[in-house]
Parts: sequence; structure tokens; C-alpha cells
Amino acid sequence: MTKKSLALLALLLVIVTVGCGPLLPRPSSRPRSNTRAPKPPAPPPPAASPAPEPVKPAAPVPEKPAEPVPGPTAPLLLKVGLASDLETVTIPCCEEGLIASVDDVTVPVTSTLRIEPAAASAAQGFYRLQVAALRDERQANELAKRLESATGQPGEAHFDAGIDLYRVRLGQYATREEAEKDSRRLGSIGVVGAFVVNEGGSVSAPAFRITQIGQAGSSIVYPGRWLSAAPAQAASLRVQGKRYRGRILIYLNDRGALNLINELPVEEYLRGVVPSEMGPEQYNQLEALKAQAVAARTYTLRNLGEFSREGYDICATPRCQVYGGLSVEHSLSDRAVAETAGQVVLYKGELADTLYSSTCGGHTEDVGVIFPLKDEPYLKGVPCMEVGFARLEGSLPPGAAFPEGLTREVLPPAPGSSPVQSLAARIEHLALLAGVPVPHDRLASLDRREVQRFIAYAFDLVLDARLLLAPQDVEYLLHDPPKDWSEEDRRAAAYLIHSGLIRGPLDKPLDDKEVEQTLLALSELLRVLRREEVSFLSLDAGKLIVKSGKDQQVYTLPDHLSTFRKRGALMASSALAMVPGDRLTLFWQGDRLLALAQEVDLDGVAFDRSSPYSSWTRFRTDVQLAANVRTRFPGLGFQTFDILERGVSGRVGKIRITGDSGQTMEVDGLAVRWTLDVPDTLFTAKRLAPKNQEPGWLFTGRGFGHGVGMCQVGAYGMAQRGHDYREILTHYYSGVELGRVRWSGAVVAPSPAAKK
Repeated sequence: MTKKSLALLALLLVIVTVGCGPLLPRPSSRPRSNTRAPKPPAPPPPAASPAPEPVKPAAPVPEKPAEPVPGPTAPLLLKVGLASDLETVTIPCCEEGLIASVDDVTVPVTSTLRIEPAAASAAQGFYRLQVAALRDERQANELAKRLESATGQPGEAHFDAGIDLYRVRLGQYATREEAEKDSRRLGSIGVVGAFVVNEGGSVSAPAFRITQIGQAGSSIVYPGRWLSAAPAQAASLRVQGKRYRGRILIYLNDRGALNLINELPVEEYLRGVVPSEMGPEQYNQLEALKAQAVAARTYTLRNLGEFSREGYDICATPRCQVYGGLSVEHSLSDRAVAETAGQVVLYKGELADTLYSSTCGGHTEDVGVIFPLKDEPYLKGVPCMEVGFARLEGSLPPGAAFPEGLTREVLPPAPGSSPVQSLAARIEHLALLAGVPVPHDRLASLDRREVQRFIAYAFDLVLDARLLLAPQDVEYLLHDPPKDWSEEDRRAAAYLIHSGLIRGPLDKPLDDKEVEQTLLALSELLRVLRREEVSFLSLDAGKLIVKSGKDQQVYTLPDHLSTFRKRGALMASSALAMVPGDRLTLFWQGDRLLALAQEVDLDGVAFDRSSPYSSWTRFRTDVQLAANVRTRFPGLGFQTFDILERGVSGRVGKIRITGDSGQTMEVDGLAVRWTLDVPDTLFTAKRLAPKNQEPGWLFTGRGFGHGVGMCQVGAYGMAQRGHDYREILTHYYSGVELGRVRWSGAVVAPSPAAKK
């Protein structure tokens, strides 16, 4: 029987489908696109998501502390592994009062508790060699088997919840000396860096030593395997520097060490998962957070009891789902959890395996490419983008340069005038618009010193230049000014450069482009023009909907509007094709919208383009790759590698490593990522061997994580485009539907609210 079947039977799970249709095409008036809007200030990507390899069937959960029989509406309690194999745990007592017990025996609490294992009658401990700590479960288990076969010593890999890695250990030695001797022998088969650890034998008489810190003679041994600690009145308890809801459990594991566990209701657990997986400050779209909440809830219920041999249901790291406890909770993610309470993802009536990852690089991948032992039909690669743009035609003919197209509309030059007369007249016009006295001085030429003098006196900037710039600033801003310039010339030039009013070489007259740039800068300085930086959301029936700061704004588009398109350093008038998330600059004259400039996102139109991992490069030397290979495949060595298979998204599904003596080893699935030490397996690889530098491989790629199932940053992009959480989930999980569960104690039952 599979782990999933055991979990479902244990819960007596009954699920009811709720309304949820396929991802529907949206009206053309609501264009769909992506998310660089406003591009989060290079936030860390959402936490790496569930990417477990298939696991062994769950063993019976070890006997847990006695607890009261739940009432008819008591929530389902979940055990979350916070750390493994600890030698001691300290629990503060007196911030909120503490209730503690070991099995059925109450522990009086008068000060901070220090808990240590005290299995006085435990079987004799032994020494082992830790040879590796790997992220990939399959690689860890295979390495343990290979070493066991090569040495005749028992090998084992077990997950450590505290470090999110699988520890690979070898041998069972009676003394440290024997273990160290074998460690040296392992070098002959390529195992280096192994170190000796001590493990307890099977625990036959479990017990805890509990010390009340600061009180003499208060160290007492309590027989039992479970210790429970809960706040007397507060909503949470602090342990290892973090606060957790529910209660803290300490389980004495089979190795004679302590596993730290947080037990709490599933819905309260999700309040510490959703903001850890998708930070609400950076990814502040409610519908995306709701999709994350449903995916995380489904993953949790499907994987109950996965680590039952260690005393808990699920871990708190990216191996399962990142869980940060009460301290990471946020009002927006709390709302997402509450508004989707009990909702789960179903495929043919069963809980789906809702894998998700941070950034999919524009396309998710078929599950079998990354996890070769999985074949769920709903985990198919899908584009993380969609077709459709909001198109907007401007009033200017195509190709007009910026800012000339804008400044000539606000300050039109007089026909037939010379360049000098034209600039003087336009500056006079600007003064009238700004409500300042019209300059009576005469502009003699476009010589830079003359223009600077004219502007400084026309707009009373001489005193600003004297008071607001230190002499050191003038010297710093001007590089080798003309020798015949006076101190006042230099100061005026430095101030105008500082204010962005005049640019270009000091010894040359202003050209046509600089004239227009100067007029734009003066218009903004005098508040004749105002620019507003926004993020595009949609265009609907002549209404422009944007995000300005944290607020959404709706602007009516005028009949006459200049539109500009910026691609890199080039900017010119053009019809626009916009997607949600695009950066826009609006130019206003009073309350009249004059122009709109779109910045083309060079990362394209993928939903997840706002991620700092939408594209990346990494260089790995041969020495670095050899070290990775040596850890995973002792004795193989490293000469080169070849890509053998790619999936539908282009992700690498299998590579072949060639070792020092011509031996080869094939690596597939997620293990490719860890072996090559890259953010994702959607990459190209180029061999580089520059002179006088270490040879190696240049990896150029997209994405972060495993790329299967829901793309977290992509969900954020879809939400920005107006998709709700149902559409997000059914887009990334093919052919699924949503259901709702309600639990009472250990029994999950249909919710009357499910059929809505």
C-alpha cells in the first residue's frame, strides 16, 4: 500500500468537489501579461518548494503524549519537524508560563528548562562515519548502497530536519579508533572528508534529564519518550529563538538524540508556511497567496506521516515546505489562508501531489523528467506565459525621438526662427507657463557657457548655485572646464549638471537633442510637466488601470496622447503593446495626461519574469565539478559530461559523466541540478578554457528550483494580470479540480459549505 493510501485511510478522508473551471480566455480588453511591475527590489525568490523523491511507506507514528479527546470541531493536529538529533533543547519558561509533561507525568516548571536525553538502559552506542550530506534523497540512498557494497559496512541515509540534508553514514564501530582507521581506508575508493560521529543504539529505556536552569539540585530524570511543553495562557511558545503556535514536543529518537517538533492545527501551520514560501511584502497579490495556501494545504494532507519514524508528519524546510512559525505571519497571507480554509486540489477525487517551485523560467516541466519515479498526469509542463497584449495607438507619427516629440508639443518652436531665437522664445514660453517673470535678457548663442548664464539668470538660479554646492562639489562635477571660464561660470555649470538641466561636453555648443533634453528638465524643475512612474495593469474601454505605489489608479485616456516605447537606451514614438507588469512613465501637464512611455522588459512576457532568477549564468571550474562528483560518486573522478535528454521545457533530464579512467555514470532528474550546482536544469553549457585561467563550464539558464507544478512567481504574475487562484491552480495542475475538507479530531469530513 502506498504512503498516500495509508494517509488517506488513517484520516478517513472524504472530499467534496467545489466549483472550479479550466483556465478561461479573458476578454481582449483585459490584456494578460507579466510582472516586472514594479519589479521587486531583487527580492529573494520564493522559498524552494516541495521537491521530494518518492518515499517509503509510512511506519506507524510513534506513541505520542496523552492528550484530551477532541470535541466535535477540534482541528486536525499536525506534527512539524523543526530539528533532528539534538543533544540538548532549552525552553524558556517564564515569559508566558509553561505547562510541561513527560508522557503522563507533569513536570513542575519554575525556571527555564534544559532537556537532554537520559536513556540509562539504552543499548550500547556505536561510532559511524559520515561521508556526505546531500540534498537529493535518491543520490543519498544510492551512495549509501554503493559504499555498503564496496566496504561491507552497513550504509544508511536519513533526513536531518534541522539542516535540510540527507546524512549518509557508514559502518557501526565499537570504538572511535576503529572508525578513524576505516576512514583512512576509505580514501582508497575515493571517499575523502569523512568524519566520525557517535550514534546511540536502539533505545530500550527512554528517559529525559530535565534541569531547571539556575536552581541547584533541580536536575531530574523522567522516564518516557515524549516531552510536551505548551504555554499556559499565551498563543505561542518560544524555542530556538522563534515563536510557534500550538505546543512543542521533544521526541527521543532511535539514535538516542532529540527531535524538536511543533504540534499545531493544520490551518495555523499554514499561516507560517504561506509567507515563508511567498513573502507577502514582495509578492503582494492576494490571489497568488491563495493559490499558494491551497497548494500547501493539499501537499500537507497528502504527505501526513511521511517522517513518522522520526516522530513527525512533515519537515519545516524546502524538502517539504518552508515553515517559519508565528514570527513570519502576515495579515495578507493570513487572509489567503482564511479565505481558502479547507480547500484542496483534487485529481479524480484524490489529493494531488501539488509540487511547486520558485521560478520556472517561462515553462514548467513534466514531472517524470525531474522526478523519474513519478508520473502523475496532472504534473505536465505548461507555458508560464500567455498570448495577448493591450495595444495603444499614439498621436505622433512613428519614430519621433524622445523627448523632442513631447517638448515640441508643450513648447512648440516658432516657424522660420533661427535655433538661438527658437530656444530663447521657447524658454520665455516656459516662464509664462510656470508663472515666473519672463526673462528680459538676450540669448546670444548656443554656446554652453552662454546658455548656462541665460538659464541661471532667467530662472533665478544664481543664488542656488552659490548656496547649494560646495566648492569641492564644483571641482568634482566639472572635469577640466575651459580655462577662460570664471568661477561663476563653473559654479553655474556644476549646478545645472547637478540638477540635470544641461548635459554634454563643456567646450561645445548645445546640439538639437541637448536643447530638447534641457527644455524637458526645465519643464519638470518648474513643475510645468510632472512625471509619474507606474506599473501597467490593464486597458479597458479607454481607461488606463495602473498601480502607482501601493494603490491602483484608473485614468481616462485623452483623444490626443503621445506614446513612446523604450527598449534599452533607445526611445521613440510608437504604438504600444503592453502586458501587466510593464513599467510606464506618465507625463502630466496639470491634470492633463500628455504622454505615456513604456519600458520594454528585455526578459520577455513570462509570468515569472519579475524573479531575479528569470535568467542567470554560473561558471563552474573543472575542480569544482570534480569535487561535487567525488562527493556523490567516490572513485569516479571527473573529465567531462554530456547532456543526454531534455524535457518539454528544455530542462536537462539526464547527463552522462565521464570519469578519470573512462568510466561513466548517468545522472538523471533533480540530481543533475545538485551535481552541477546550478539554480535549475533549464540551461545550456559551454566549455571554456581561457589561457592562464582555470578551465570549466559556463552555464546560462532560466528558473530556480525544479520547475514542476505551480510556479510561485508565475502565480504572482498571473494574479497581477487579473487571474484568480482557481485559474492559477488549474493552469499549473492540468485537469484538476478544487475540493474542500473539514476535520473533526482525526476525521476529515465533507463541509456543508463545500457546495457553493
